[in-house]
Amino acid sequence: MVPAYSPRPVDCGVLAMNNNEQTPLAGQQHRPYSISVVMIVKDEVENLQISLPAVADWVDEIIVLDSGSNDESKSVAEKYGAKWFVNTDWQGFGKQKQLAQSYARGDWILALDADEAVSPELKESILSVSKDKPGDKVYGFRRIDYIGRYCIDNPKWILPLKTYWRLYPNHFTYNDNNVHESLDISRASKTLSLQGYLNHHTAFDYSHWLNKRVKYAIIWAEEKHSHHKKTNIFSIIGHSFWAFVKTFIIEGRFLLGGKGFLYSSLFAQYTFNKYVVLYDLNRRGQKE
Repeated sequence: MVPAYSPRPVDCGVLAMNNNEQTPLAGQQHRPYSISVVMIVKDEVENLQISLPAVADWVDEIIVLDSGSNDESKSVAEKYGAKWFVNTDWQGFGKQKQLAQSYARGDWILALDADEAVSPELKESILSVSKDKPGDKVYGFRRIDYIGRYCIDNPKWILPLKTYWRLYPNHFTYNDNNVHESLDISRASKTLSLQGYLNHHTAFDYSHWLNKRVKYAIIWAEEKHSHHKKTNIFSIIGHSFWAFVKTFIIEGRFLLGGKGFLYSSLFAQYTFNKYVVLYDLNRRGQKE
C-alpha cells in the first residue's frame, strides 16, 4: 500500500493550496453560469483528500467516475458532495473522461485529475472568467509538479511551463487517446491562459512515480504500435537523450540542484522505457 504524504508542499515559491477544512459542495454560487468539476479515479483515497477540499466550496457540481476502486475513495468523494459513478469497462483514459463528462450538467467543465489541487490564485482566476457565457473559449493554466512534499518544477524559470487546457464549455470533449489524452481544442475561438497554478501531487515518492510511469510506458507503446509507429535503437537513444536535455536544461531544473537532476534522469528513463517497449512490440510484430 502506498503511504500517505503531507498535503503541504514546500520550497516551490508559490502558494500551494488552502489547507483549511472545506465545507461540502455548496451548490449554485449566485453565478449566471455553473461549473462542474469532472475527474476519473481508481484507488485515489489519499489524493482525493487534497484535490476535493480545494474545489468543494465554490464549484456547483463534482462528478467522479470510478473504474473499480478497492479503497475508501467513494466515501471521501461523497464527503465533499461529489456524485459518484462507476464504469469498469475500461477503454482508455480518453473515453473514460468522455463518459465522466457526459454526467456533468455545468455550463463550464473544470477537468481535474485526482492528484491535482487548484491553488487559491487559480481559483480566483477561474471564478472571474466563468462569469461569462461559455461560448467557444477554452482556458488553460500551468501546473507545478510535486513528488511527495517537494517541488520538481521551477515556476520562476524564464521559459513558461506547459499550459493544460482544463476549463472549457460543456460541448468540448477529450480525444480518444488511451493515455496522454488531451482536450480537442480545434474548434476553440480562443485559448487563453489564466493566472495561478494547478498543484500536481504526481507521486508519493520516487518509487511510486516509477511504478506509475512503467504502466504508462506500456500503454503508450501499445497504442503507438497499434497505429503502426516504428522505432529503432538510434531513435530510442535520441528520444531518451532529448528528454533529459529538455527536462533538465530547457525547463530549468538544473537550478533545482540534485533533485532536478534526479527527476530529469527518471524522466529520461521513462522515455527510454516507452521506446524500448515499442521496439519490442515492433520486433514481435515482424515475427508473427
